[in-house]
Amino acid sequence: MRKLLLALTLVFLAGHFLMAQQSQYTTAADSDAEAVALVKSLRAKYDGFKTLQAVFKLEISLPGQPVETQQGTISRKGDLIRFKLGTQEGIITDQAAYLIQHGNKEVMISNLPEEGEQSGVLTPQTLFNFYEGDNYVLSIRGENIFKGRKVKIIELKPVDRSESEFSKLRLLVDAAKKELVSVKAFTPDGANFTFHLDKTSGNVALDENTFVFDKAAFPGYYVEDLRY
Repeated sequence: MRKLLLALTLVFLAGHFLMAQQSQYTTAADSDAEAVALVKSLRAKYDGFKTLQAVFKLEISLPGQPVETQQGTISRKGDLIRFKLGTQEGIITDQAAYLIQHGNKEVMISNLPEEGEQSGVLTPQTLFNFYEGDNYVLSIRGENIFKGRKVKIIELKPVDRSESEFSKLRLLVDAAKKELVSVKAFTPDGANFTFHLDKTSGNVALDENTFVFDKAAFPGYYVEDLRY
């Protein structure tokens, strides 16, 4: 489970939602047309930004344990990513992925995933594009008022559950503003992970070194290169 947290995953504690009537979905082609259109509008908005920054909160709920909350930030420029979450920091360049663990002063360098490769894990770097492709069945499950915002509730279920770390995802989407409000992941073992997006800004100015890993900036850190 801790490996799952290092990669990172996702929410908004389930309340009394206004639920839509349940429909049966078995493949991505059976997805609710309204849900697909809303998700595509999210992608179009976020992909339209040259750069993106967001402040988020991650809630981790493990069976039998108190809920753990971590604060995080993420910066993105195309496929380049830099995020901070609790005592961890990640940098995704065009050549490698760097996971910096400040608690034990270690840096792990990994290969980038192959094109089309799915990890099944929602991470800070995939927060704005994990729902692309034909890997999920989407459906509208009603609407609610969350912190004064009218939100649509969209559920995503993986087409192949054997290849996914979670049993389903639940999105809260501000349809009027085309903004992702929160994402909650449900895992088969009863754990829940939720990303609350507190603030999202597009086309912000970023320092040219934002997406560069500089070993000199981490003196005394042990660097483990796991690339092959």
